[in-house]
Amino acid sequence: PNVDPILRQQVAMMGTFIAAELTAEGKAGVIHSSGFDAWTPARAYHHYHGGIRILTEAASVRFATPITIKFDEMSARVKEPSVRMPLPWKGGKWTLRDIVEYDYSAVKAALTNAARLRENWLRNFFRIHKKAVTRSGSPYAFIIPSKQRDLSTAIKMMNVLKMGGVEIHKSEASFWADGCEYPEGTYVVYMAQPYGGFAKALLENQEYPDIREYPGAPLKTPYDVVGHTLPLLMGVETVQVEKPFKVKSFLLSRIDKPKGKVVSGNDVFGYVWGHATNDDIVALNRLLKKGYKVFWSAEKFEIGERTYRQGTMIIKNKEGLAEDLNFIIKDLYVQFIGLKVKPEIKTYELRLPRLGLYKSWSASMDEGWTRWVLEQYEFQYKSVFNKDIRKGNLNNDFDVILLPDIRESTIMNGIPEGSVPLEYSGGIGEIGVKNIKEFIRNGGALITLNSAAEFAIKRFHLAIENCVQSVDRKSFFVPGSILKVLNDTDHPIAYGYERDTAIFFRRSPVFTVNEGRSVARYPSHSLLSGWLTGEKYLFNKSAIVDVPFEKGKIILIGFPVQYRAQSHGTFRFLFNSIFYGAAK
Repeated sequence: PNVDPILRQQVAMMGTFIAAELTAEGKAGVIHSSGFDAWTPARAYHHYHGGIRILTEAASVRFATPITIKFDEMSARVKEPSVRMPLPWKGGKWTLRDIVEYDYSAVKAALTNAARLRENWLRNFFRIHKKAVTRSGSPYAFIIPSKQRDLSTAIKMMNVLKMGGVEIHKSEASFWADGCEYPEGTYVVYMAQPYGGFAKALLENQEYPDIREYPGAPLKTPYDVVGHTLPLLMGVETVQVEKPFKVKSFLLSRIDKPKGKVVSGNDVFGYVWGHATNDDIVALNRLLKKGYKVFWSAEKFEIGERTYRQGTMIIKNKEGLAEDLNFIIKDLYVQFIGLKVKPEIKTYELRLPRLGLYKSWSASMDEGWTRWVLEQYEFQYKSVFNKDIRKGNLNNDFDVILLPDIRESTIMNGIPEGSVPLEYSGGIGEIGVKNIKEFIRNGGALITLNSAAEFAIKRFHLAIENCVQSVDRKSFFVPGSILKVLNDTDHPIAYGYERDTAIFFRRSPVFTVNEGRSVARYPSHSLLSGWLTGEKYLFNKSAIVDVPFEKGKIILIGFPVQYRAQSHGTFRFLFNSIFYGAAK
């Protein structure tokens, strides 16, 4: 909806031109306008910056080994001539050389088109950007308040916009917009700018169109996700302003994070700091690595006129702490406040978690994203392979084991023998299940992400059910959307969160809980951005569950909590689970 109509036509024109050139060369089996869409800007960045994106894919081979495909083995839709593929492939031998020659011809066709129509392409590039900078209508702008629960993440979001060429202004005085007053220092993103469409696509809530193959059919499956609202994913307050307004502002060349603060005094017992930001967690990691004793408050407490929430971080003073805190605030926006006396409250004593991240030889992108997020927020971890789990004695090395988004069958069976060298074949097997169960019984914590919950539910016979597992797509379908959950903020996994939070939902379980404690559940109206069919299946069901298991615990996080490293607003559900799993 935010891509200029000229570009939409140019994409179609270039695609059919390439197909025509390949067909003219006698290359059969070339189809265009099929399979892919450009809804998400993650796969259509060029379209928001005056250019086009053409995705070409060729049938694969067995790595570099030729394959033979019989005509009657092919899909019916490619056997007969059609508007999109007038010259079907008749089957036969297909080689790596064929792939290279088809792709080479496609690239040559694209360059031929650009050379022949260079004035046309340049003229339309000018027209597209002229329309962008003279844009009128609503919304007029997006406002990003300077007062945020997690200012560091808000600045990260704005820097993502700036990396995409978006212009961001900062107000020099207070102003009014759509009936609300905003203070000096407020950030403003005007829509009338070269890449205003890109900013709008990332900042607004998505309403995916109702596209169906025929009346009464389920929603046509999108190529990628349909909800990508960055303020929701990152937990940043953003306001869409419909009407024009006036404000004295200046264009920002860079957006820097402010320094944190240490508020101290003489003879302090220790210091407290918050739990509402990702920087707070990085500070915790750094202090635990230095050997300091750190606690989470398990209840609210008051000191003077100030009330501190559950989850407030408390660190006991000792020599060198003040120096370390002042070093931390140089790059983290954290506020440490001195405490005169020790608060008489219940606490969790934290320790540096010995974290193991399961790594299957059946490659998982989610495992890679999980590693990346853990590293960015300074968590120490070790990769745990099938052989390590089969070996047993896991408590000797780990307090917490984390299973990324990976199917139960893959965890159990891995890659079949004979298809890869022996050392890379198989999964954890029944002996691995026995060893993980022993690990939890002895006080360890198992955390599962998204579809990996099936492993814990099935193998440990939990009284928890994925209530959408057998529901057909016509009745329940969430093709990568942003939903709302309600949090139990008294539980350590939800420390630092408000009552409701936006989460990303994709191929996710929905838990009916008959044992354990629900930490996050779905309200009656949960869709925030994207598409949702079958909202009734979500109501009052759980997204996060904490299950005691003898001396240990199993934590089921039923959504991609670290989705493509974009969902900064839910990272702390994972971080809290790790610390809670290892806490005393």
